[in-house]
Amino acid sequence: MRAVAVSLSAILLAMSCSSAPDATDTAGKVSKPNEYSGWSEKVYDGHQRSSFYVAMRDGTKLAVDLYRPTKGGVVASEKLPVVWMHSPYNRRSYRGGEAAETYPGFALKLAPYGYNVAVVDFRGVYASYGKNIAYNRGEWVDGAKFDAYDVTEWFAKQPWSSGKIGMWGCSATGGSQMQALSVHPPSLKAVIPMSAEFDAYSFTTLGGVSAPRPQAPPGATGEAASIATRDKLAAPVDGPEGQALRDAGVASHKDNIESVGVVPFKDSKSDVVGLEWWKVSSPHSYLDELKKTRVGVLSVANWDEAGTRHGPFFTFNNLPHENTKLLVGPGTHCAWTYVKDETGFDLVTEELRFFDYWLKDKQNNVMKQPAVTYYTYNAPKGAEWRTSEVWPLKSERRTEFYLTAAGGLDKVKPAAAGAKDAAMGAAPASQTTTIEAAPGGVAFETAALTQDLEVTGHPVMNLWLKTDAGDADVTARIDDVAPDGKTRSYQMLGRLRASHRTLATAPYNHLGLPWMTHKISDAKPVPTGQPVELTFDLLPMSYIFRAGNKVRVTLTFADPQQRASAPGVTVLSGGATASSITLPVIPAR
Repeated sequence: MRAVAVSLSAILLAMSCSSAPDATDTAGKVSKPNEYSGWSEKVYDGHQRSSFYVAMRDGTKLAVDLYRPTKGGVVASEKLPVVWMHSPYNRRSYRGGEAAETYPGFALKLAPYGYNVAVVDFRGVYASYGKNIAYNRGEWVDGAKFDAYDVTEWFAKQPWSSGKIGMWGCSATGGSQMQALSVHPPSLKAVIPMSAEFDAYSFTTLGGVSAPRPQAPPGATGEAASIATRDKLAAPVDGPEGQALRDAGVASHKDNIESVGVVPFKDSKSDVVGLEWWKVSSPHSYLDELKKTRVGVLSVANWDEAGTRHGPFFTFNNLPHENTKLLVGPGTHCAWTYVKDETGFDLVTEELRFFDYWLKDKQNNVMKQPAVTYYTYNAPKGAEWRTSEVWPLKSERRTEFYLTAAGGLDKVKPAAAGAKDAAMGAAPASQTTTIEAAPGGVAFETAALTQDLEVTGHPVMNLWLKTDAGDADVTARIDDVAPDGKTRSYQMLGRLRASHRTLATAPYNHLGLPWMTHKISDAKPVPTGQPVELTFDLLPMSYIFRAGNKVRVTLTFADPQQRASAPGVTVLSGGATASSITLPVIPAR
């Protein structure tokens, strides 16, 4: 875990911004979270788009949309940095607008400040040439592995480029930045990966809960339909031959492999592509290379997303401290438009501050300020945004709440053993951004709180159970229960497939949290009628439970085989099989 140092002035953003170190220089310039003035002004009033192909080292051509700033209709003559997105989601359009402007990150809004902006189709998708494997994870597979390197260095060499290159984007386009970091393009100086995985297996399955699904062979109806839909939407490049070039690019997708199929364990080999897929596609597999990076990294997440959430926290804690920052906002997956509308916090302001420092050498102190900026649900008005030098917070007090046979959640450990039965239910589909509650289960809740309770950090579930089913997909969800019975939760959950319960030491900084091997050889069915212990972490959170409300923990046990009728689960409590949840409680500020 990182060395910890939190100053009182860094507790609340409203306070820390006004008193943050080096926030304002002697000339009256301001640079602090969500406020930036005097450092970077709008010089340009428009942009000009051009579209063309760039050849990679193996000759494969990738489709590029480039936006250069203009003033009065005249293209910028000075050499400017380039910020670009490597995308499997169509370089040209997103939700009715141009992807450069509407895809989360919204980088085209940086053009007036003197940035070239670009979006590039992944190899083998939309208008780009070549074979794609695994669609939105295709950048990890040879020969796409060095595409980000080659594109970055091509941008750096152009006469309109300053030679300093950045990348931006959310979800798979965030993952593409993690891949770029692993191959070290010399001209790449800063990245802003949003909602990007660090451990791809955990990101996708969250506790080994992978939904069984048939794998269609390449060219089968389902796969062909997905590929054909993208090909139909591919935007041609400029020029009289643009359409013909586009058609040739689409034709080169004939051998694409849409999915690597079901890969249930971390060391499973995909039957479709013959690779240990999670090893190949996981950033943490390249940790030695990532640790060498001198690139500025602003790692970004949203609280109300599921498996896509935890990656940025581990990225922040495993990459060089001096280069890396963490930003966490409310809202669902990549929902930074919502964040701005609801809280006034503008992601573009943070991008501008970060890129100005790393790509334009502006000494705006962004890297001297607290490394972590995060939102806390239910905080007092004006104090929702907070800062810290580290994550988890130094001030956290890890506090156990024990499950009782009567359905309680209590700080006092029950002396006598108890049990509470729950139905298995039917397994819901596995999702990486949102996990719906499974039916059945059993709930445990505190008495009405006598004072506010802040939980900021990573909860851990320690669960004893029995079942005759041989396995169970366990989900632990935290809810805030109001006096009128209404509940709120923002994907405040964690889960584990019981047969994957084998613990080991993580190969990266896992913050001291429980880490499962998820290996084939370590899988252990639950012995019939015997107690077993499961220990797993929940996704990080920051939430204040108000006095008078209750904290509820609901445990559900979906049947991983999806049988019509499955045996139930018994949750054990007290004595030698005392189940509990450990919450990272922050003392009253």
